[in-house]
Amino acid sequence: MIGAHGSPAKLISKDTGFPLVLSSNILAVVGKALYQAWELICAEPQKHLAPSKPGNPEEDRYTDALCEILLYWLKSQSPVDGFTADVFENVGRGENLSNYNAENINKQPDLVIRLANPPLIQARRYVGIFAETKIVSAKKQLSHYTADGMARFIRGDYAWAMQDGVMLAYQREPHRSLSTLDTKLKKEAALLTTQQQGSCLMTSGIPAQIGALSTHERQWLYTAGGKPGAVRIWHLWEFGLPSE
Repeated sequence: MIGAHGSPAKLISKDTGFPLVLSSNILAVVGKALYQAWELICAEPQKHLAPSKPGNPEEDRYTDALCEILLYWLKSQSPVDGFTADVFENVGRGENLSNYNAENINKQPDLVIRLANPPLIQARRYVGIFAETKIVSAKKQLSHYTADGMARFIRGDYAWAMQDGVMLAYQREPHRSLSTLDTKLKKEAALLTTQQQGSCLMTSGIPAQIGALSTHERQWLYTAGGKPGAVRIWHLWEFGLPSE
C-alpha cells in the first residue's frame, strides 16, 4: 500500500490505483448478503425495524436494519459464503464523507460496505460498495431515484474512488417494473447514460442477485490528476416492503 498522508481528495488519482473496479464475485456476494438480510427483516419486521416515528424516516428504518444485520454477520459468523472480514472491513450507514474534490465533506451515502484492502491506506473510507436507497412504486415518480439518487454517483458525491455504485429499490405496492427505469434513463440526458443496443439497462451476463446495470459518464477530474472514467450503477430492484 502507498502510505501517503493528507486529504483523500488530494491523493486519489489514476497514478495511485483509482478508480477501483469491483469484481463480479464481490458484487454477487454483496447482493446475496443484502437479499438474505432483507428476508430476515421481512420475516420478522417487529424484531428488526426501529419504530415508525417522525424521527425515523421509512427508508432509513429499512437501511438501518440492513446495516445492523450485515455488520453482525461480518463480526460473527456469516451465513453468506464470501461475506467475511478478510474481504470486507466494515458496514456503516449515513456517515459524513467528502465528495471528489473536498468541496463538501458532509456527503452521506445511505449504506457503505467497506473493502478490507484498499490500494491507498489513506483512502480506506472511500473504498467499498456505496449504496443509495430509495422507495419506489408505480404510484411514485422515478425522479427521486434518478435525479436525487443515481446522480450522486455521476457527479462525484458518492463512490468517486470506485468504478461501481449500487442503487437499492425498496418496492412499495404497486411495484414498479424495471422497464420503466430504462424509459426514464433515456429521457434524462443529465445522467449521461451509455446505451447498448437501444437500452440503458443491461440485464444479462450480470450476477444473479443484481436486477440490472447501467453505465454513466463522469465528466469531472480527480484533483490529483486523471479522469475517473465511467461509473457502473448496479440496480437491486426487488426489495419488496415487509408487512408491519
